[in-house]
Amino acid sequence: MEQDFKDRNRRRKRDRVLAEALKVKGNDALKRGLYKSARQHYTDGLEHKKDLLALYTNRALACIKLEDMQQAIDDCTRVVEYYECFDEQQTKGKDLLYKSLMRRG
Repeated sequence: MEQDFKDRNRRRKRDRVLAEALKVKGNDALKRGLYKSARQHYTDGLEHKKDLLALYTNRALACIKLEDMQQAIDDCTRVVEYYECFDEQQTKGKDLLYKSLMRRG
């Protein structure tokens, strides 16, 4: 059982590192105007770490640039709902919540 805990912890750390790396790649692609690539990098990052909320807001921006408004709204709504469920996070992530509300609007 202890080994299982260690394995899960190792996997979580690895997934976090992979998701962060994909976020950086997506940000770079977004800056260069490669919106489809950016959206794919963010989506791949979410496969590894579903609770990395910055990936949702960044993917929403890429979707707005690609005129995929429904996906952008869905991503932003997910972030807003997360903050509604976890009130203590609202003080920590005001910028992220603000971005989500603006992009959803």
